Amino acid sequence: MSWADSSPGMQAGKLPINGHSQEEESPQYPRPWGQRKKIVVVGLGMVGIAFISSNTRSKEKRLINDASREKMIKMDAKRREYDIVVIGEEPHLAYNRVGLTSFFQHRKVENLYLNQQEWYTKVPDGALNYHLNTRVTEIHPSNRAVSTSTGATVPYDILVLATGSDALLPRHTPGYDAKGVFVYRTIEDLQKLIDFADTCKGTTGAVVGGGLLGLEAAKAMMDLETFGEVKLIERNRWVLSRQLDGDAGGMVVDLVRNLGLDVLLSKRVGRIEVDGNNAVKGVFFEDGEHMDCKCLMFAIGIKARDELARRSGIKCADRGGGIVINPDLMTSEEDIYAIGECASWESQTFGLIAPGIEMAEVLAFNLTQAKVHSSRKFKRPDLSTKLKLLGVEVASFGDFFADRDGPKDMPGRRHAAKKGEGTSNGEAKVMNITNGPPPPPVKAVTYKDPFKAVYKKYLFTLDGKYLLGGMMIGDTKDYVKLVPMVKNQKMLDVSPSEFIVGAKKDGDDDTADLTNDTQICSCHNVTKGDVVNVVKDGT
Repeated sequence: MSWADSSPGMQAGKLPINGHSQEEESPQYPRPWGQRKKIVVVGLGMVGIAFISSNTRSKEKRLINDASREKMIKMDAKRREYDIVVIGEEPHLAYNRVGLTSFFQHRKVENLYLNQQEWYTKVPDGALNYHLNTRVTEIHPSNRAVSTSTGATVPYDILVLATGSDALLPRHTPGYDAKGVFVYRTIEDLQKLIDFADTCKGTTGAVVGGGLLGLEAAKAMMDLETFGEVKLIERNRWVLSRQLDGDAGGMVVDLVRNLGLDVLLSKRVGRIEVDGNNAVKGVFFEDGEHMDCKCLMFAIGIKARDELARRSGIKCADRGGGIVINPDLMTSEEDIYAIGECASWESQTFGLIAPGIEMAEVLAFNLTQAKVHSSRKFKRPDLSTKLKLLGVEVASFGDFFADRDGPKDMPGRRHAAKKGEGTSNGEAKVMNITNGPPPPPVKAVTYKDPFKAVYKKYLFTLDGKYLLGGMMIGDTKDYVKLVPMVKNQKMLDVSPSEFIVGAKKDGDDDTADLTNDTQICSCHNVTKGDVVNVVKDGT
């Protein structure tokens, strides 16, 4: 299998090429083979494939994904400046990790593929070469090459690290390596759980971690229908503590308990009880209580996969991990970039897919369009989420903890402070110590209906002129209208109370009144205008 050329059965067909600009009409384009730069992408996950292409899995998904920002192959279709080699360590093509739970119904990984295999043979001739079951073991920046687990050395002109993250295991916890302990991250993880569950039918299965991933994992265990009961163990006083406050999280706890999930709150696993064969028997909590179980799945967070970069001398964050990137997504080594969950931007890593998609879009644009357009920078991402977990509609948007942590940004004041004005950080810390922190400059409008299981909390500036963020349980239909208001810092033309108790107009549920910048799909950053354009074009 050649790394220089596309491998048999793994290379592109030929597609019509559409121009993008006058600069592209130059006789030097398209580049002939031998004059193209080689981009090597390490990781064939959701972000890696997002950097390469829009997804084209089905007619329904094509409407959304073709509307999303153009990706590397399509942007480079006219110039043909690049050939891409993608190296994936899993045996599967890029698949939808967000939809992993559905695997328990159909048991077919092909149903999760973001692009079906035919797509990989229909991209522009020679533009894409992919390799599965192959791990990159070393980066050699001085030689501009990577080594792989197959013994091959692959040269590159540009290297893109999209290595993602690993599920955390509490290695300090006795018994963490016992038979019956799992994580929830890959198809292989799910298959191992399925096989093991068949050996302990009617017993208790438990999930540790009450975040987004933990609730998904608990649903997966329940969907197996092999365990006698499923328990969720959460160390905090409510679930989804990174997205919801106590009132909203408590309502979710009540709802999922009614669906048959036993939720244990304020519980920390002290050690895992095992039998003579090192198989799980139960759990001892830090408070001394004991719980019987045969299967334990940890969903307590993720860790950026930065070990490859660290071994190669690329700068990584000491605290929290991740490959340190600049706003242009370049690492400490020239022409080596990092995108997705493996990247650390301003000392932050992001466990949601949307920021990774945004990074992929910025990098693809800069590599292909910077000659004729201004280059883009990665900015603070929108962490809004809207999900259905165990049948419960949950959404958080904007600065949803502005009342707890203080607002990250105040509309209308971004450029108000001049350099040198106000107190220094040191002075501010002294004031906080002596006088205590002032209350956050926000006001909340809250609605709670425990009978209909609906909760809404919207946060506003003190003058009520700007919406900062919020959270919703049960009724999330206004999500698509509220997100662009926050993102665009749009001044409100109604009082804050009308967002919850205001008069409802006829046709309120119609999308005609949504602006073109209204986000329809948060994962792929697709707006109403994108979808409308696709429909108009008939594509």
